[in-house]
Amino acid sequence: MKIIYTLLFATLLMACGGSKSIYEDKNITEKKLEKLIREYSANPSDKYIADQVKFAYDYLHNQYQAGITQYQYSSTLEGKESLLGYYINLQSFYDRIRGYSTVSNLLKPGTVGAEIEKTKLELVSGYYEQAAEWMDDNNWRSARRAYRSLTKVQQWMPDYKNTRQLMRQAKEQGIINAVILPLSAEGFYYNNRYGNNNFGNNNMGSTPRLSEQLVNDLGGSYNSGGWYRVYNSWDVQRQNVRPNWTMQPVWTQLQMDNPRSNRYDRTVEKQAEIGKDTAGRPIYKKLTATLTVTEVTYTATGRLELRIMDDDNNERISNRSFHENYSFKTSWATYKGDAGALSNQDWELINAPRNSNNRDEELMEQRLIEKMYQNILSHLRGQLNN
Repeated sequence: MKIIYTLLFATLLMACGGSKSIYEDKNITEKKLEKLIREYSANPSDKYIADQVKFAYDYLHNQYQAGITQYQYSSTLEGKESLLGYYINLQSFYDRIRGYSTVSNLLKPGTVGAEIEKTKLELVSGYYEQAAEWMDDNNWRSARRAYRSLTKVQQWMPDYKNTRQLMRQAKEQGIINAVILPLSAEGFYYNNRYGNNNFGNNNMGSTPRLSEQLVNDLGGSYNSGGWYRVYNSWDVQRQNVRPNWTMQPVWTQLQMDNPRSNRYDRTVEKQAEIGKDTAGRPIYKKLTATLTVTEVTYTATGRLELRIMDDDNNERISNRSFHENYSFKTSWATYKGDAGALSNQDWELINAPRNSNNRDEELMEQRLIEKMYQNILSHLRGQLNN
């Protein structure tokens, strides 16, 4: 019997020691409070559980109150927005607790509805006044700031005063008309085959393609959902548009090196049937050929600078460089020996054009631009939406 009592006592100790008391818990969460509430609902006469419920509730309630105290007297709109967030979270906490009818009288959750409405009105009126001040500056930068302030008004009070009308005005005033000029070049076009040739603003083959592609991918002049309308230089003149920004892509380096040649020999073999013996078995002969393969590598290096000017204020907004390399290889071959030893791939090399100066400079330039293009496009879009 003594052994049985000892085992029961040990079991009780393990049960008590296996879970941390709520009074010792440094990380009380609503989930833990809800668990205690369910235990209390199953046994509402248990004072020990009731005290734990109160303790956990007060702990969480004090956390919300600490946040409210921190921002209660803030004079900034950001501080008032944080205060409003704490009030809303506290009210949600009250509402969740009130949903448990068994503890509603025990905990007596309150309400901060009046505080929410008061803080919301202060916040909304503050953002509205801020937007009105930005609009008075009458420029695209301030109009965008005004629009962002008005979105805060819309977030908390969609029908506050004439917010929707002001947002439409701010959107229109904040739109930038930008022109993308054709790709030009300055400095030297490095070409080791022909020497250094200063080509200034030569009309290069890919010049119109770059600016046109950028205009198209940025939505052109029909970009109704964004903060900008983009034109090429021809449309600016044709539509008599006064651009706010001028975007100028410029080659500051374009180097196309002399071809690099590499020549090597490769031996190929094949067993070919040349007849049959008296028993009807095939007779094979080893055919051998030597391929002399010539490989020529072409390399181009380019640095393109994208210059963005604010024409209204005669200020440079951005001056970003993009650097890329491009290379490709061409091969051909001659052979000596038995033609029967050659494969289809060998014949393709033998029949390939033999021209070590087969360099399409316009194509190489275009490949450089293709490698840079997505970064150029992303940079332009980011600047226009800034």
